[in-house]
Amino acid sequence: MRQLWNPRSQGLVSSHQLVYRGYMKDTTVKVSTETRDRIRAMGGATHEDTIVEALDALDSERFWAAAEEGRKWFDALSDEERQRLKDEDEAIDGLFKGI
Repeated sequence: MRQLWNPRSQGLVSSHQLVYRGYMKDTTVKVSTETRDRIRAMGGATHEDTIVEALDALDSERFWAAAEEGRKWFDALSDEERQRLKDEDEAIDGLFKGI
């Protein structure tokens, strides 16, 4: 991800952050003192940078957990069920070839 200088925070932020901040207004979120201290301890340029990084990591973790569940489901299919899915995919792909 590309890092850019943010004059407002006086630190580097991702290009995603600058685009997001350009469209969204700031808000206040109440958190416990312990949570605030944990955010500070992470050492991001701003609290928002730290929170966004944590959310991105959580999104990634959940994505890969869902992908693993999908793999387990697929691996449990019989050969006939896999072939049926393959045939359905090929039929759908065929519909788009003429477009």
